[in-house]
Amino acid sequence: MFVIIAVKIVFKYMQLGIQLYAKPNDFVKDFNKQQRVCDNCFRDYTHYQQIIQENGLKWNTRSLLQSKWIGNQERQIKMEISISENDKEIIGKDVLAGRTDAFLFNYSLREFITQCQQGYDQSLIRASINRVLQLFVTHYPIIGYCQGMNFIVTVLLCLSDEEGAFHIMNHIFKFIIPPRFYSNSQGATLIGFQAELYFLKSIIKGLNVQNSEQLFNFLDVSGPQMLLTLLLQVLNTSSLLITWEAMFKRKSFIPIDQATIFSLLQAAKCLDMNQQGLIEEIGKIIKHSDLAKLLSKENAYFPPFERQVQIEQYYSQTSQSWVDEDKLILFRLKKITNFDTEEILQIQKEFKKYCLESGSLCIIRKDQKDAKQQAKLTESSDGDDLEIQALFIQQIKSQKYGINKEAFLGLMEQFHQHYTKYQVLDRHKYELVFSLFDENKSELLDFREFLTCLSVLLRGSFEQKLKMFFTAHTGSSLIAQEFHTLLSIIIPQELQQNEEYQQFLYRIQLPQYSYQDMLLVSQDPFVLQNEYQREKSQTSIMIAQSFNHMKNH
Repeated sequence: MFVIIAVKIVFKYMQLGIQLYAKPNDFVKDFNKQQRVCDNCFRDYTHYQQIIQENGLKWNTRSLLQSKWIGNQERQIKMEISISENDKEIIGKDVLAGRTDAFLFNYSLREFITQCQQGYDQSLIRASINRVLQLFVTHYPIIGYCQGMNFIVTVLLCLSDEEGAFHIMNHIFKFIIPPRFYSNSQGATLIGFQAELYFLKSIIKGLNVQNSEQLFNFLDVSGPQMLLTLLLQVLNTSSLLITWEAMFKRKSFIPIDQATIFSLLQAAKCLDMNQQGLIEEIGKIIKHSDLAKLLSKENAYFPPFERQVQIEQYYSQTSQSWVDEDKLILFRLKKITNFDTEEILQIQKEFKKYCLESGSLCIIRKDQKDAKQQAKLTESSDGDDLEIQALFIQQIKSQKYGINKEAFLGLMEQFHQHYTKYQVLDRHKYELVFSLFDENKSELLDFREFLTCLSVLLRGSFEQKLKMFFTAHTGSSLIAQEFHTLLSIIIPQELQQNEEYQQFLYRIQLPQYSYQDMLLVSQDPFVLQNEYQREKSQTSIMIAQSFNHMKNH
């Protein structure tokens, strides 16, 4: 529905000192004349003008919103080493080349961002975004930079200064973003994001929406643009700020899921979900007042426990696909490992055979109760019910197709005893390895996790191995004893007896090691001169023999 905004409204803008900052276009060429404005757009504009005034929002300036969202305790930023040239180039393409400028945002955020940036030179605006992203990547090198982060930082700099924008971004990734949401490691590209899509589809399916298939197709195509940017390219400004406020208040991604479902259901009522450019239209029909009411309900659409169950079911079901002799699966496995196709097939065959014959595989039961019903039965804050929930989640995780920790340790022990030049297996060290590759902490390794683990252990470079072990910890730093323990598992035992090894330890001696320190260690002359790799033609045979030896004993 549209209304004609009369001249008195323009006078009201002038009296309040409010200025429309959107650039004139084919629809709006002169702000001094009467304009045709959507009711919802006007409500959105009026609401976020109030937010701007009450919180003192201005580009690269700390506002009251930061303390409301993440607290106001002072935090110090420690930047030990500069960003790599490769990361600089990638971020620069998205920021310094203008791909994060205000005109690229949706109709509402474009106006909001332009207003906050009013009076600032474009080159200074881009430089601020660039610095915050570079700082973030130095603190999260394992995640790195992903497209969409640039848009998030742009909005955050409308709410705070560069230091505050980094702290808010850090808070988002520490407490809100689901595990492996942006992950591209070990072949499971954005697996956390894919799990989120699976969950959203299951909820929408349960709501019996008439055109649910159209919504599923829309999610497949537009899901990244919606979720990886935390809905900032979907919602209007007021609805976005309300959703983010709920997200920070609950320290959870759940408000993003709830707002996504709400937006899709509203869009399905009045829009053709097959039309192009639909993302731009959704925000125009979402009323921030309706969204605020929805987000005030803790269990809107689903309880938190049901979400966890559905996501763990996705991980368990996905684990089965990695043992399929599918050309695409084999291509992906070959791409992420140091094994060729023949070796992958041979190891895959023994892996499946061992799982089935040893009985270590837990098959999904046909009589399993519906997750939604189970969630309703156990959704409670009582201690006993929380324990029941934890047991049920672990039961879902145990349906994963894979080998358990004891089988993995036994296999590594057999392999080390008969085929490697490394020291005798230290079970504690390899428990660390198992934990690292068990991505959803199911206490089972599926074939992808197992194969990538073998690839790094048996054929990885020194740097690859160090990176692998380092990510098993918090990602911040390791004390000297921990780091030296990891070195002892990477470097062959005979090399550790040499004087050069002691000199190497002396050169790299530090009280603690950051991720960047680890990269520098990998470039030490001792490492470069003694890079150790096993003959590729023998590894798959040795793994197969190790599996057989375990089954026979």
